[in-house]
Amino acid sequence: MRFFRRCGKEPRNVIKVSYTKLASYTNNFSESNYIGRFQFGKLYRGVLSSPPWVTYILVKIWEVPEIYSYEPGDNEIRLMEEVVLLRNVPLISHPGMVPLYGYCHEGGHLAAVYEFKPFDSVVNLIPKDDFTWLQRIKVSLGLAALLKFMHAGNSSSFKPFIVHNLDAAHIILDEDYNPKLCDFGSVSGGIFNEGRDHGYTNVGTSGTGNCSNKEDVFAYGVILLSLISRRVHTEEDRKAGVPFIYEWAVNEYEAFECQNTKFSLVHKSLSEGGDFSHSDGYKITKLALECINGVEHERPTMEQVFRSLLELEVAKQHADFLGANDTREDGC
Repeated sequence: MRFFRRCGKEPRNVIKVSYTKLASYTNNFSESNYIGRFQFGKLYRGVLSSPPWVTYILVKIWEVPEIYSYEPGDNEIRLMEEVVLLRNVPLISHPGMVPLYGYCHEGGHLAAVYEFKPFDSVVNLIPKDDFTWLQRIKVSLGLAALLKFMHAGNSSSFKPFIVHNLDAAHIILDEDYNPKLCDFGSVSGGIFNEGRDHGYTNVGTSGTGNCSNKEDVFAYGVILLSLISRRVHTEEDRKAGVPFIYEWAVNEYEAFECQNTKFSLVHKSLSEGGDFSHSDGYKITKLALECINGVEHERPTMEQVFRSLLELEVAKQHADFLGANDTREDGC
């Protein structure tokens, strides 16, 4: 898999899309099709006009990052390795993986094109009033199932993966609120058998940046905290020195610790919904805090996180909507 680094060859038998076509698919990268930023660029909705069929796509454009360490050729490597990754049939069989349509490598333009209908990113939806408790739990459960699957690996096809740069901006939902992981720019392990420099890790979502799947558990805990508290940490927050979400959560817990009541970080607007159980509020807060434990080996595995989510009252009462019945025995 390392030959891309050495000689820059591009993969065969994969659709190569011109930049002109990307522009036409996204209405010239219009503001109405813009979803948001990911770690290394921008995400857009798009449509392939092929009557009588219409194919919806997600277009991911790489750019030279402004705030992350970068060397010439880094984005080309990320793109080529992502193409290889998303052609691994046992891996992409998981419903949480995005199906690759093609890619663009034309001059200075780099892009991946995924074939599914994107609704919005998790980071955009977190603060919104109409992103319900049930929908947030569905995202939490689906993402946990995917990470459990990636961390376990496949004995016949690939070793366990570590995502490294797991972030709410890298999780895109379809119209049924099923989460799809759409950035693999720092993934290591799995089919990448040689050592890999996975590059920049966002300490705000991934903790220490150590090369362990417990780094992904930490990042998952941050996303879970964001989902239940309706809080996001913006670039403006970073510049202003506002505490990261995990720092805020720990501070809230330490301030509450001396009180003789159960602790919950679930936002009031979510706890007032008819599908919410107060016991779930305490349990899911405890689970999120366990994921961001500063002692890495004391964090749960994603298998344990997944099982804990299934024990929530909301998962028992709304198993069909959440897909909980499908994920219990799907091997992921």
